[in-house]
Amino acid sequence: MKRILLIGCGAEIGSLLLGMLRPERDGLAIGAVLTHAPATDPSHPQLSPLDGLCARIVLAQPQLLDAVSVEDGALRVRGREVPVFFGDMRTYPLENLPGPFDVCLVATSKTHIGDPQLMGRFLGVAGYVLGVAEATQLPGFYPPLIGAPERFLPVSSQPAGHERIFALGSCQTNGWLAQVRAMLDLAEDVEMNHFDWRGLEVDIVHPDTPTGRLGTASIRAREQDPRDNLRPGFSQVETSMARLFPGRHALSSISLRTLTLPPGYQICRFFFRYTCADGSRLDAGRIVASLGRTARRLPWMLRLAERPYGSRGFEQCEAAAVVLPQDALLRFADDPFALQAEGGHPLSELILQAYVHNTRGYCRSVIEAMRHLVGNPAPRVYAALTSGEGKP
Repeated sequence: MKRILLIGCGAEIGSLLLGMLRPERDGLAIGAVLTHAPATDPSHPQLSPLDGLCARIVLAQPQLLDAVSVEDGALRVRGREVPVFFGDMRTYPLENLPGPFDVCLVATSKTHIGDPQLMGRFLGVAGYVLGVAEATQLPGFYPPLIGAPERFLPVSSQPAGHERIFALGSCQTNGWLAQVRAMLDLAEDVEMNHFDWRGLEVDIVHPDTPTGRLGTASIRAREQDPRDNLRPGFSQVETSMARLFPGRHALSSISLRTLTLPPGYQICRFFFRYTCADGSRLDAGRIVASLGRTARRLPWMLRLAERPYGSRGFEQCEAAAVVLPQDALLRFADDPFALQAEGGHPLSELILQAYVHNTRGYCRSVIEAMRHLVGNPAPRVYAALTSGEGKP
């Protein structure tokens, strides 16, 4: 059983991981949690900060109501004791933790994850340190691209070597990369001998997160009142785009924050030129068939929605992206700009619409990344960005 040190047990990623991880199935167990103590309630003086963690876990997964408890001053999840230590990740004496650990997972903030010195502090107690966000200074270890065919990916992965601190990318990055991976698989499935990415765009509808607030504190999207108020923002996905598709037209034109429960929504547009070895051309049917093959191989990463349910229908789905394959929602045009008629090569466009679960789906990607990392002696990563590339 591989042991995980979880840094941060907030209202979403950390608490959800505690409930989602099944050691007997995943081969991973939370060996310790280091987090700030939740505030107690003076109206209920008998309750402790551990009861606050119980609240986070149960409200993230209400089905665990009877599976999470505090017994004899210890947190128990599905009968397994989880050692919890309250303190500041910057100063807490790590020798007090019951290490060593195979992986340290930092699930606090992108500010912490973007601090290589702070992240490096945990190498003394863990074999690898992973951050659940993007960080330009760190190599990228992207779950959807594990084992991906890279023949047509502009930037190839490289052996991690002595590097042991990686960024997993954001929730939206993983949802988007699940669809990029499906495109790479498509190129192999139909035996392309040429595939040239010319443009990648993604529009995002992002459920609000606990960093949001009621009432307006400032003009920042996360600090404006979310009630009856669509707030335009940005996504970390552009950092991943810069890392993997340098020099290409790649952008996230909108990340619209909404007061809804996960999953959120992505509209991905891929512009590309290609040739198949047998001279054939793509159509929507061949694309959907290939997406289905990828979904069957990697169900934790990709799913096809048999019916176009609203987002609530996929609330419990753990796939990083749930693509809607219906004719009215998945659109493919092999030469939408009539370039062939003008003597040029066709520029094809594929539009995918997908649900992207920024909590449950992301946590499953994180779990799969950790499983791969601890079981693979030679992990591969994508190089850190140089100064000025990508968005913070």
